[in-house]
Amino acid sequence: MADPTSAGAPVLSVSRLAHRVSAGFALRGVDFSVAAGEGVAVIGTNGAGKTTLIRLVAGLLRPAAGEVRICGTPPRRWGQVSRHIGYVQQAKDLPDGVTVETYVKHQLKLRRAGPGRYEELIALADLERYRHQYVRSLSGGSQRKLHVICAVAHRPDLLILDEPTTGLDPTARETLLELLRSLKKDGVGVLFASHHRDELLALADTVVVLHQGRQIEDASLEAVTRWGERSSLILEAFGEAHLAPLRAWAERQATPRGLIRAVHPVEHGVKLDLPDGDHHNTLAATVARAHAAGLPLRCASYFQPTLADVVRSIVDQVELGDLA
Repeated sequence: MADPTSAGAPVLSVSRLAHRVSAGFALRGVDFSVAAGEGVAVIGTNGAGKTTLIRLVAGLLRPAAGEVRICGTPPRRWGQVSRHIGYVQQAKDLPDGVTVETYVKHQLKLRRAGPGRYEELIALADLERYRHQYVRSLSGGSQRKLHVICAVAHRPDLLILDEPTTGLDPTARETLLELLRSLKKDGVGVLFASHHRDELLALADTVVVLHQGRQIEDASLEAVTRWGERSSLILEAFGEAHLAPLRAWAERQATPRGLIRAVHPVEHGVKLDLPDGDHHNTLAATVARAHAAGLPLRCASYFQPTLADVVRSIVDQVELGDLA
């Protein structure tokens, strides 16, 4: 793998990248880089161009304009570039009737990696106890870890992942993220498309935000994280007669430094903006206060924005010229 002491040297450089996907959609004007040991997240709303960008960087698509260089070499010269890249697709089938040991050793041969890497990789993914188990019988998390260790078997400088933890339960997601963090510490640059905030918090050092095929230039990781912390409560009045009293009560609860920062009317109720931080008990406490005030509620819910919500908010702020 890459030498962690070389952190700061670009393993990936993308400049003025453009690619037409269809008559109505094109990726255009994308610029960023990834250094050794750095994690860069690609985020955006559905259809923003995340997977297209990942496939362009991996050399699976040819750009219409601009340039992608891996360790100084363009991906179209695949014979030179492939040794620098590890690529994990969003979904990849595994063969029937093949054990973990057989599969990994076969991947080592395909990637021209020394057979001595087998024990190291199996230990890295904590798969030793599964070495004689069929790969198709592994859990989703273990299958994903298997894909990752095979992708880095030849010690690449850059690991590219499309939605790395999609479909995994929270425990499996965390074990996979821990594996990816360890690869970063070893100096591997990581580029990943994501729609999970926990992936950003665990792996990202910077972020590329896409919207309708274009890059949002002023969107920083700090801005994305800050917007992602803007949680809220939705309270719905039990009936039409209770709507005005609920909104009036909610307005009285809002203070600049209090638990409820701002109140917005929504259909059948109110949205209460909360400050950053842990709100484990906020919903129950707020419902109890509303009940004590004699306000019957039809439903109450806690809302934390998804990355797609965050991107939409950032796009709105950029268009208003106010991404502070």
